[in-house]
Amino acid sequence: MKLLKYLGGACLLGLMASCGARTETGKEAQETYGHSLNDSIRAVEADIDSCREQITLLNDQIGAWMRDFTNVANPREAGGYLIKTDWKNRYPLTSTGIVARINDNGQFELIAALKGGNFDCISVAGPTESASSDIVPNDQALNYRAAGLTTVLFTGPKADEIGRLISDNQLNPLTLDFLQGSRVSSWKIPADNAKMISYTYLLYDAQRNVARAQAKIPMLQEKIKILRIHRNKLETDTESSEK
Repeated sequence: MKLLKYLGGACLLGLMASCGARTETGKEAQETYGHSLNDSIRAVEADIDSCREQITLLNDQIGAWMRDFTNVANPREAGGYLIKTDWKNRYPLTSTGIVARINDNGQFELIAALKGGNFDCISVAGPTESASSDIVPNDQALNYRAAGLTTVLFTGPKADEIGRLISDNQLNPLTLDFLQGSRVSSWKIPADNAKMISYTYLLYDAQRNVARAQAKIPMLQEKIKILRIHRNKLETDTESSEK
């Protein structure tokens, strides 16, 4: 009987100790969670500051580059565009070549032309890599023929990739292939063409990165708002448990 009483008392003490350990563990967990929330808030605030710094630096660079570009509004074309000023009078193309511009929606565009042949796709190759465009079928809008010259306008991620490749390899030999199922013709891209496309792509990429950073800030601010709501709730729950 005494043994049963002893065992019962021991179990009760063990249960009380166990409850105390769980309470302490829960308190420590709350503190850890609180520290984690504060660290997350500081990290997101740092991301916002980084975005703002990036926007400032990029806008300064864009402002400097824009001095070399002209905004063209041609009533014969669907919309306006930015083109490097020293190429304004060399476009539209009248012979085989390739130019770049940025349309009034901020989209990078490549316009390729081939004298005496038809094509619906292009590929550009540098020393170690190449990139190809989408196929643009002849529709007399984006792919049209006049006076023996085929002109095709390319946009989208694949055109962006060609712009990036040319920008990265501006000082290297670059070859433009005109394709229509197979290769129709090849053309060595002259240095001044490569420079113009490179500068246009860099301007476009900077503008795109500014837009991305600007769009990211409200998302980060919303994230901070949610984290602060959790932190405030934790503080309220902690105060209630301590009373």
